Amino acid sequence: NFLNISEKKMSIYRFFAEAWQADTLVAGKVWISTLETCRKYEDPLKGDPEEAYESYNSGHAVGGSDDPNFVEIARRTGIRIGDGCSHNTISNCTRVTSLLDAYVICSTIEFLPNTLSNTFGKFCIEITDPKLFFIYVSECLGEKEKIKEAAAGKVIYKDRNYKGLEQPPGPIGFVKPPDKYASQKEFRFLWIPKDSKQIKPFLLECPSIISLCKRII
Repeated sequence: NFLNISEKKMSIYRFFAEAWQADTLVAGKVWISTLETCRKYEDPLKGDPEEAYESYNSGHAVGGSDDPNFVEIARRTGIRIGDGCSHNTISNCTRVTSLLDAYVICSTIEFLPNTLSNTFGKFCIEITDPKLFFIYVSECLGEKEKIKEAAAGKVIYKDRNYKGLEQPPGPIGFVKPPDKYASQKEFRFLWIPKDSKQIKPFLLECPSIISLCKRII
């Protein structure tokens, strides 16, 4: 699944702290990280303890099964409204949804070494076709792990909290608060395994990506 990106071919960029890490990607070996790893980074610009979290608050709502808005608010809070229900009240209920863990690769849609080097490193790889990169890495990863869902696309910079009948901020795992992270212009690859309880980062052999990766710094 490719999110909020046009079919127009574009490049994305991956920054590294060490030269050998960049050269490893060019050689067709991909470092696959995890959401839990990203949550634990001490650097506040790299780490995000609420990575892939979403919070919903019902507000105050009164209604029954004949009111589609009330039924929707109830559904969002995890309550099922059966037929023939009336005069129900839901007040200030909060539901937090999160991904337990998932595999992830983070990159950026703009080549901004002056902005990103201090946080992510001064060595950079250009990935010339992110859609094809996603397909190839998904194929290689699928040979090692059972994957339930996968998606790639630009991160949406919005508040992760919403309420009432507001639209959800975006697909979980692809929303980050704007104040701290918007300047990173992140493009993300995400794979949710069937069993995400004890996954760990690892180096994935994927020679098919070699033609897509070029070191530019």
